[in-house]
Amino acid sequence: MRNAAKHLIGVLVLLLTTFISVYASAQVGTGLLWRIHKPQQPPSFLFGTIHIDDKRVKDLDNEVIRRFNESKTLCLEILPNRETQVSIGRAMLLPKDQYLDEILGDPLFNRLSLILHKKGMTPLESVHLKPWAAMVVVSRPESQGGYALDEQLYHWGVHQYKQLCALETLQEQLSVFDELSEKDQITLLKDSLDFLPQVQELNEKLVLAYLKGDLDEIYRRSMEMQSQDDELAKRLMHSLIDERNQRMLERMLPELKKGRTFIAVGALHLPGEFGLLNLLRKAGFAVTPPSLNVSPW
Repeated sequence: MRNAAKHLIGVLVLLLTTFISVYASAQVGTGLLWRIHKPQQPPSFLFGTIHIDDKRVKDLDNEVIRRFNESKTLCLEILPNRETQVSIGRAMLLPKDQYLDEILGDPLFNRLSLILHKKGMTPLESVHLKPWAAMVVVSRPESQGGYALDEQLYHWGVHQYKQLCALETLQEQLSVFDELSEKDQITLLKDSLDFLPQVQELNEKLVLAYLKGDLDEIYRRSMEMQSQDDELAKRLMHSLIDERNQRMLERMLPELKKGRTFIAVGALHLPGEFGLLNLLRKAGFAVTPPSLNVSPW
């Protein structure tokens, strides 16, 4: 079970949206921006993001900005609007008659409270968190006081009056954690606390790989702490990646048919046998890096 937490830490950095793996060996090469095209349909673009607030990752390449600006529709995993933020906050809370200190016991809760206090949460606030929500908070990289990359794209889309679409509901995205047993949630939380010093180092490696735009290296970095033999990790990764990729594919197809759509999802959704790049190819799309020598659309 401890290895499951080690595996999840690297994945959470790249996959958790506004607050939230590929275990196939398929190689996809280098690139975060991909042109998606079918004959007789205007092309669209798929962009791999990293869900953190880091100025380095928000300094986007001119080609990405160009394709974004020329798009008519923006699709994100979920739309990080005010309503979503409020719903996320509610979804992370225990029922009114349950308290995290009673679930965890004093030693573990006190240890957790010290870390959450550094992230700006008082014990009075943290006592209401679900165990999985506490795990997410402690694993989350420090914010620089601005928007995460996906939120930045969302606000750009709003200001440009783009059509907006969500590829998932918040309930769908969080169900993978809500459906865990309380025992599994507690174990993952405890192990996440144990591996917290390694999380920060791993996060930096992932950011550097992301800045190079190398999906293969992002994949390798995220797998550095993986245990292939852990059943819980495999089950969670199937829910976090494979099932979500299939769902997002089905929902982006109507937008791709219209064309001129910019789709932004976590970078780890792109590579692998069950990644979006491969799924789109199987659906009959040409998936290629964008070329400066062709017309934008």
